[in-house]
Amino acid sequence: MKNKIYEGIGFIKNILICLYDLMLLFSVLFFLTIPILLFSDGAAITNSTFYQIYLFIIIVTYYSWFWINHGQTLGMKSWRTYLVNVQANDKISISQCLLRIIFALVGGHLLLLFSKKSLQDVISKTRIVKKNNYRNPASN
Repeated sequence: MKNKIYEGIGFIKNILICLYDLMLLFSVLFFLTIPILLFSDGAAITNSTFYQIYLFIIIVTYYSWFWINHGQTLGMKSWRTYLVNVQANDKISISQCLLRIIFALVGGHLLLLFSKKSLQDVISKTRIVKKNNYRNPASN
């Protein structure tokens, strides 16, 4: 039985949302790197494990905060889509956020070339759905 709530958004729209979010995220990373540069007297940051962990924490915080509190990132909002928990039809959990982020970083979107779901959708049991087909549980 096909559930209209979980109608996918397609490969092109998914990639466009990712690109939009990446532009926003790069600006956040850029501005949050300024304090690090101030502490290093403006020297370039190379091969710093601390800096890589710092950036990863910012990325996880960006996506997790938007997904948990709003059900969508800014990129998803402009394309009128939401991220849903397929099992509970509710907000997604922090563990689902982490799974989505990790598998997206290792190329989870490539599965969209062969399937209607990305690798991060399958593993985290989440789905991106169109706004006109879904009522956001985060707005409750």
